[in-house]
Amino acid sequence: MPPSRQNRGPSARCPFTLWEEPLMKSILSLTLLVMVSSAALPLQAKEFKTVLYQDEFEGDSLNERWGSWKSESVVRDGVLVGITPKDADHPSVNSIDFPDQSDLEVAVSFQFRGSPSLSVMIRDLDYQGSHAGHICHVAIRPQMVTLYDGKTGIFRKDIREKRKAGEKLDAATEAMLQQKTSRNAIQLDPQAWHDLVIRIEGKTMEVYIDGKIAGRLESEGIAHAAKSNMNLTTVDREVHYDHFALRAP
Repeated sequence: MPPSRQNRGPSARCPFTLWEEPLMKSILSLTLLVMVSSAALPLQAKEFKTVLYQDEFEGDSLNERWGSWKSESVVRDGVLVGITPKDADHPSVNSIDFPDQSDLEVAVSFQFRGSPSLSVMIRDLDYQGSHAGHICHVAIRPQMVTLYDGKTGIFRKDIREKRKAGEKLDAATEAMLQQKTSRNAIQLDPQAWHDLVIRIEGKTMEVYIDGKIAGRLESEGIAHAAKSNMNLTTVDREVHYDHFALRAP
């Protein structure tokens, strides 16, 4: 005969004893906490030990490694001052070429000094499938960090040509572009210096500002194997840059 309702204790409704049940609950709670915490953490980055180029901007002019396009950028008081000419139809570009890389780390300190935004752009100038060889980039404003897969997203040649011509993109393409972009709200003091690190590993790009993760994007175009050009792009006037480093694993 089954036990009466009043005689049923914990052992009657589950196989655990009184001391085992709270223990199991604690273990389950800890397991769930670890699972949730692990999902929220960024990927463990590999070490980027190979220095491709670094610059402390200690001279009177830009090192000859730097290229400039539609730019009035100068070295002043030990920093690179990014400046777009007043009559330019494109933001100032200061660029570095380097041997083909798949995985890459870009580190630079920056301070907004009048400019509303800056971008760090990664390109492959030999790649013909996107505008100007754009592969991926990060745009930074005091209130927003945006990560882009340009190769298979906004800079894909057919998509850019349609947008430039004023053609409306179909719903499927617009939805696809949303997957190629990651927008992240932040709050930066525009008067302060900030430390930026961009890490690219495989198809994942992560952005850290002042030691904290500020954005992450996973998209196939980021995995392009022959990245070979980096741009510091300054909108308007001015952004100050210092402690620049470009590294590979």
